Parts: sequence; C-alpha cells; structure tokens
Amino acid sequence: MLKPTPGSASLIKTTKELNLNQLIKSPTRITESSQTLVDVIFVSSPRLVVNSGVIETCISDHFPVYVSLKLKTDKSPPNYITTRSYNKYDPDLFAIDLASNRDRLVSIFRMDNVDEKLTIFNEIFLNTLDKHAPVKTIKKEYVLKEVQQHRNNTGSLWKVIKENIAYRERESVVYSKEPKLVAEEFNHFFSTIGVNAAKKASTLIQDPSVYPARNLSDVNRTDNSYPEENDRFSFTPVSCSEIRNIILAMPSNKSPGKDKVSMRVIKHSLPVILGPLTDIINCSLSSSSFPIAWKEAEVIPLLKDGNHEEASNNRPLSLLTFLSKICEKVALNQFGSYLMKNKKLSTHQSGNKKHHSCETLNLLTGDTILKAMDGKLVTALILIDLSKAFDSVNHTFLLTKLSNVGASPSVVKWFESYLTGRTQSVRIGSTVSTPLPVFYGVPQGAILSPLLFSIYTNDLPSSVHHSKLESYVDDSKLLLSFTVANVDCLKQQLEEDLYLIANSCSENELLINPGKTKYMLIGTRQNLQQLPVDMTINFLNETITPVSFAKDLGMTIDSYLTYDQHITNLVSSCMNSLCQINRVKKCFDKEALTLIVSALVMNKMFYCSTVWSNTSSTNIKKLQLVQNFACRIITNIGKFDHISPGLRELNWLPVKDNYY
Repeated sequence: MLKPTPGSASLIKTTKELNLNQLIKSPTRITESSQTLVDVIFVSSPRLVVNSGVIETCISDHFPVYVSLKLKTDKSPPNYITTRSYNKYDPDLFAIDLASNRDRLVSIFRMDNVDEKLTIFNEIFLNTLDKHAPVKTIKKEYVLKEVQQHRNNTGSLWKVIKENIAYRERESVVYSKEPKLVAEEFNHFFSTIGVNAAKKASTLIQDPSVYPARNLSDVNRTDNSYPEENDRFSFTPVSCSEIRNIILAMPSNKSPGKDKVSMRVIKHSLPVILGPLTDIINCSLSSSSFPIAWKEAEVIPLLKDGNHEEASNNRPLSLLTFLSKICEKVALNQFGSYLMKNKKLSTHQSGNKKHHSCETLNLLTGDTILKAMDGKLVTALILIDLSKAFDSVNHTFLLTKLSNVGASPSVVKWFESYLTGRTQSVRIGSTVSTPLPVFYGVPQGAILSPLLFSIYTNDLPSSVHHSKLESYVDDSKLLLSFTVANVDCLKQQLEEDLYLIANSCSENELLINPGKTKYMLIGTRQNLQQLPVDMTINFLNETITPVSFAKDLGMTIDSYLTYDQHITNLVSSCMNSLCQINRVKKCFDKEALTLIVSALVMNKMFYCSTVWSNTSSTNIKKLQLVQNFACRIITNIGKFDHISPGLRELNWLPVKDNYY
C-alpha cells in the first residue's frame, strides 16, 4: 500500500466504491531490506476518527495498528428557523377571508403605477395570510414527525427527506461570532463579489495584436443584419388563463422568498388573486417597470468546503418571491419564443433551450470524441472555468446585447428596470442582515438569469479560430481533434483559441480561472502512447498539464472514454447514500423508502446513462450490485436471497436494460 501496485490499486478502487477510507499511512512491517504497509484499517465515516496510527513494538514482525473513535457525538445546538406556521391554516377559510377584500383588490385595476398596485396587493394578501399562517421563529423538530405529517404528499415528503437524510453526517454549524455580525460580513462579501470579479477580469486583457480576433461587429447575431424596427420583439398583454397555467405548472415545494409566501398558498388563493395579479404583470410589461418589492432577495449561505465562517467557502442561495417569478416566466416565455423562432441564439449554447439538456450536450461531446477515435484522431478537450460568472455580468453591456438580438427599446427598458435597484440580505438561522444594493450580475435563482447569461455570452464562439466551442450556461468547453502527425500544431492552435476567448471574456468582464481550467487528451491507447511526453499549454501565464480524467456536467470523463472513473465515483456516491438510508429505513414505510431511494440513488445512477452505456460489462456489474442493494433496502430481502423477485416487485429493469 506504500507503493502503487496493481494489487493495491485494485484494493483502493474497490474500497472507494464502498465508501471506505484507509487510515494507516506508515509501514506496518519493517525488515532490513524492505518496508511494507500490509495492515490496514478502513472506516466509512472519517469525521468520527480522533486519531490513528502504528505502534512500533518487537512483539511481532507486524506492528499493531490502532484507531480511536469519537463514539459519543456532540449534542447539536437547537436549529431555529423563521417560517410560517400552518398548524391552523385552512385554505378555504383563507380564500374566503381574502375574497372579503375584493373591493380593495378591484381598486388595483384603476391605478397606473405598478409599484402602487403591488403595494396594495401585498398589503391585502400578506395581512390576510398573517392571520391564518403567522410568521414565527421556531425550533426545527425531529424528522420523523415531519415524515409522518407529509407521508401522503410526495412533494413535501421529498423536501423533508432531502433536508434531513444526511443529518448524521453533517457537522453542526456553530459560529464563534454573533450571527448578526456573521450575516453582515457575508452579505458584504456576496453583494460585492461580482464587482470584484469584473474588476479583476478587466485587468487580464492581453495584447490583441498577438492573435488578431475576428471582426466582432456582428456580436450576438446569428444572421448578417440587425433586425428591422418592425421585426423587434415587444411584450404583449398576457391573459388570466396564461397566468393560471404558469402558476399551476410551478412546483409547490420550493423555498419561498423574503415574504415567506409559498406557491401552495398562491395556488389556494388563485380564484381571488388571478385578476389583480394579471393586471400587475401586464402593467409591469407595458410600463417597462419591474416592481421594487420584487427586487429584494434573501440569501442563504450553503457551505461548499472548508471553514464555514469564511464567506468565500459558502455558496449563496438566493430566494426570490414567487410572484416575481411568475412575472419572469411570462417574460421568458414571450422573449424566449422570439429568440428561438428567429434563431437569435448561437447553436453553441445548450442551456435554457428547448430539447437541450446536460445529457444532450454530453452526448454530443462523447459522439464527437468517438468519431475522432474511429478516424484515428486524438481530441483535445479543455473545460473552461468561469469564476462568479452570473455575479459579474455588466448591466450596460447586457442591455446593449439585448438590443442586438432584437429587443425593442421598451423591452430593453424593462430589463434595465429588472436588473437595477436590486438589494439582498443574508439570513443565518433566524438572523437577517441589513439589505445591501447589488450593482453587478443577474439574480441567482431567477428564472430569467440563464437566458440573460446565454445572451451575454452569445458572441463567444466568434472568438474561436480552430476549436469547437460548446456551452451549457456558464460551463464551456473547447474540442479540437488532430492527428498524431500534426501534434506540433496543436499547442499553437489551442493557445491561440484560449488567448482569444480570454480576451473576449475579459472585455465582457467575465473572469476565467486558469488554475481550475482542465485540459485533457482523449483517444485510443495506441494513439495516446505516440504523443510526446510534454503536451503542456500556456494559458494566462500559467502552465496547464493534461489530466487523465476530469468532471464535466456531472460526468467524469477519462482519457480513453471508458467511463471507468465515472462508474467508480458513481458507485461510491450511491453506496454512501444507501448506507445512510439503510441506517434510518425503519423510520419510513415501503412507499417512502421507494421515493427516497429513487430520488437519492436511482436518479443519480442513471444520470446520462445514454452517454456511458458503452462502458464495460465489469462496470455494469458494479452498478447492478448497487441496484440490488437498493432493492434489498426497500423490499427487506435478505442478502443471501435471490434479487429477481424484488426487482419484479418494484418494476425495476436490470441495469443493462435500463440505459434509455
């Protein structure tokens, strides 16, 4: 285990798939001529390990190994949340009470200012809701009670499960500072992160004379002329039936925004509020004004890795009001249809596009590489990392690009109102920071943000001379296939394209992180073995070395396109989830267990299965073992009993028959 050997590599690979970590790192057997590590300790939860090691004694030629575990876990502090109490909430009584304000709701139609309309609407709606479902700060109760409460509602049950299934594995988040102070610090960091990233990006512009860029006068257009005035897009009034369909299609289990109004409550009150809400949205679109009350976001920090008290280690999750999202959906449906019908968006972008997804882009990437391998070519794949891409969008640049793709002046003005004047506050537990203005970026978590970012980067393919550029929202990749005989040209061509992309991004104040940009060479073993040892490239003053595998849109791609590493990671992740579920399965009935396993394991396991379906039979067998374990948890079949009856009971096809 000290040196890489086929045996040790096989053991490490197998134990990793079972979510086991090896603790012993020093030799356990020492002779005059050798040192070996043959005595090991594996654990599934490294966080419980206090210390471990080797005791050097003369009792035997093998040293004893030990591990000390923290078996008594620290008591977690109470977790307080601010939410609405629905203990006494009756949807029918709420609708009746709301309807008693019909005269005031009707007065909304006689107003001209959208902010005044929304103020009256919110006053009536929130005051009524506060009587039936008051906002309270409460202690979060044990999961079992919540599971029993929602067992007949799969959407609500899944939300509870998602929040609590890994509670044994999570460390308690305890701050050394006052929560208010932490919230203020986090809010300052999150609200200025876009400005700082944009400033840094603008300093990375390199000498354009080194690699002359193409003529970018046609920025953001896939045709050769700007749209005529009568061909430009303008919003049209939306009907009550359209608003009703949008609301009913929205999921009811998403977290509400600052007003704590859930989509479930909006659906309950639909017969009463549909007319006034439609009028508010139409007034917003016709007056090119997005209501101020809909520009307030509440940010929840989610720990990515490292010290949770450092804001940079947290991912900001923005919660927006559902009413604002309904208005956004109307704008998205109308403007998105115009862009698709008139082919205004570049074909390189797969995000926020009908009939496109991560899977279709992964399929395209895999197919491109496989065709190159069939033609005895090697493919260079570069995964470009954009730091804080959504946060650093320059509003002035974006508004110009919106006009270039055909938005009329009134639509551009509406988007200007939508983007500017936004504020956000950070919530930690029940503590909320002071709101701060946000001057850069598109709102995280907003329905329109992916489309706006696609428009912002619509001209990116025009920067590339040699490679093929593909993107899914802010994840971009370059593909360039070449023969082994032309390997000398590869370095220059890749560096030229990266140079031009870096300049294009810098001009748009998008920050590329060369340290996280991945570079791979993919081909057959025979072709890769013929390549020179030094295949490094230079990018933004950093040397990038080819890696043997990298993660791209949820999949791990390797140099031979065998998907071995992807399956290894997938099996490990699924087994980890199944072990957690197995510990608490007595809390759930069969129906709930099926839902949990399907959501946490099976969806993950068959993600992009059309892409990796050509993997080896050995990998398929590994996945079959995962499916068998999942089946045994749900059906309570013994580990020595045959699995086929359980699979039939659940109507599950074997893995080899379940690719598509």
